[in-house]
Amino acid sequence: MAEGEAEERSLTGTPADGGADDMTFFEHLEELRSTLIACLVAFAAAGALSLVFSKQIFSALRWPLEHAPNVPAGEAQALVVMRFMDTFSILLYIALLGGIVFAGPLMLYRIGKFVAPALTDAERVRLIPFCAASSGLFLAGAAAAFFWLAPLSIGLPYLLAEHFGMQMHWLAEDYYLFVVMLTLFCGLMFEFPLLVVLLQYLELVSRKMLLEKWRWALTGILVAVVLVSPIGDPAALLVFSGALFALYLAAVHAGAFFLRRKKAREAAEEKADAS
Repeated sequence: MAEGEAEERSLTGTPADGGADDMTFFEHLEELRSTLIACLVAFAAAGALSLVFSKQIFSALRWPLEHAPNVPAGEAQALVVMRFMDTFSILLYIALLGGIVFAGPLMLYRIGKFVAPALTDAERVRLIPFCAASSGLFLAGAAAAFFWLAPLSIGLPYLLAEHFGMQMHWLAEDYYLFVVMLTLFCGLMFEFPLLVVLLQYLELVSRKMLLEKWRWALTGILVAVVLVSPIGDPAALLVFSGALFALYLAAVHAGAFFLRRKKAREAAEEKADAS
């Protein structure tokens, strides 16, 4: 009878011990579904809020153009609309940027809450600092793109146009797409040091291997920045790649530090259990 009940539990997914902390496969799927829905709702709400303040965001996103070198004031800073759907496209870009920037921390929290049951107590303690570091790195990369890389990249075409005796005017859709994509790209690229730290913490790679393969890492950074990023200024490309490589080296040493602390903690727990 007991064997039949155990077999029935295994087929229905009911925990054998009836513990409240045990979740069946379908309960995990339900939790994943609710997490994804919560992330989508947060993203949509942040995007909608961005549309409510779209006029102010329109003006704020002009900052790189107004502060770019070699761009004269006045008519040269005008943004031209040539197609019927351009304004709607710009609104979508603003909703995308607002959704990711403003809802990002909440989405990270929900994802962290979903994976928390699979972590140890010590790892759960580090979950909040990890999410905070992720948000901080994203904002740092986005700020570097908006306040530094975008003005430099905008100024170079104006300089070339002036050299050849031409006038340059931005299409509004092209300008806002450039600023939004550059901001998001740089913010996401600043996240990759956390991946380096995590891979070391999980002991999938070692500090020695990462340092020995620094040439491959530098090459990968350069290829990603050149091929994927909308940065147009060669000098800005090189400087941004250098900043990412510096973050890579810092992440290698940070990952080794956290791994040593993890092993020391595990050794202390084993010694305590043995005694």
